[in-house]
Amino acid sequence: MHQLSFHENLQTLHVGTLPNHAYFIPHSSRESALTQCRTNSQRFALLSGEWDFTYYSSVLDLPEDFLTLPAEAKIPVPSVWQNHGYDRHQYTNVLFPIPFDPPYVPAENPCGLYTRHFACHKAEGQRQTLCFEGVDSCQYVWLNGQFVGYSQVSHSTTEFDITDFAADGDNVLQVLVLKWCDGTYFEDQDKFRMSGIFRDVYVLTREKDHLFDYTVQTLLSDDLSSARLCVSFDTAGAPEIACELLDAESHVIAEGNAQGGQFCCTLDHPNLWSAESPYLYTLVICCGKEWIVDEVGVREIHVENGVIMLNGQNIKFRGVNRHDSDPFVGPAVGEKEMLR
Repeated sequence: MHQLSFHENLQTLHVGTLPNHAYFIPHSSRESALTQCRTNSQRFALLSGEWDFTYYSSVLDLPEDFLTLPAEAKIPVPSVWQNHGYDRHQYTNVLFPIPFDPPYVPAENPCGLYTRHFACHKAEGQRQTLCFEGVDSCQYVWLNGQFVGYSQVSHSTTEFDITDFAADGDNVLQVLVLKWCDGTYFEDQDKFRMSGIFRDVYVLTREKDHLFDYTVQTLLSDDLSSARLCVSFDTAGAPEIACELLDAESHVIAEGNAQGGQFCCTLDHPNLWSAESPYLYTLVICCGKEWIVDEVGVREIHVENGVIMLNGQNIKFRGVNRHDSDPFVGPAVGEKEMLR
């Protein structure tokens, strides 16, 4: 199929995807947004769980009608297929995992076809966004038999606007994941090689006029006694945007409407963020019928004579390099594994 040619094309990272933007989940009420729990949002439909699955040891083994054939097994999403009896684990450090011939990858390229039914309730003035938080190494996506798009960059979120592909009622989502693509050369690093949909998949219901992206800047005075907080907005359509800034005790300390695509306020004697005192303000954004909440730290960081300074003090970094790796679930690391 001509649609399966993107994974060896250096000019193609994405087909049919939305531009990158800040991560957030819209809610339908202020109260829901303030819980900062995305599963509380009526606009968030999680598709993770048990999916139908068919494994092919090579993409060359795909029949012409592979999208219409019944699945051979079930597999959990998120997961990697090497942990469920398919293919094999591979570990390399210095060497590439495949013969060096960029942008080409071996013709014997294992792949898995994932299939998931889900319900969609379409309404006038709303749009649906399909989100993949992590797929290794690349993915071809169909909805109801129609080709939606392609994406790689395995540890990055990919989004598709599926409004024109989705039906009101039952929908069939199919994702063909390949083990290798030209991105395999760029993503080569010291790790176990595993394949599949290894992070969550979900659908967001958005208003036609909505907030697409935003950027928060906190500009401190030289003596750190005041800060200017500015939020810049990138919207689809022309929705009205109102903002509130809450302190750690949930008191409203600033509020107002965005003017010229920006909301700004001044904080006198702000509580500064540091690792030892991680004080966070809460930003509440109301954009038409959608509510978005984020946490904001106020701090000033720069390099002075080769020394990193945070809020006027030199600092040392201590931390852990957590490489999304687990002996039981591989890179499909969930909240329980992170906390452990």
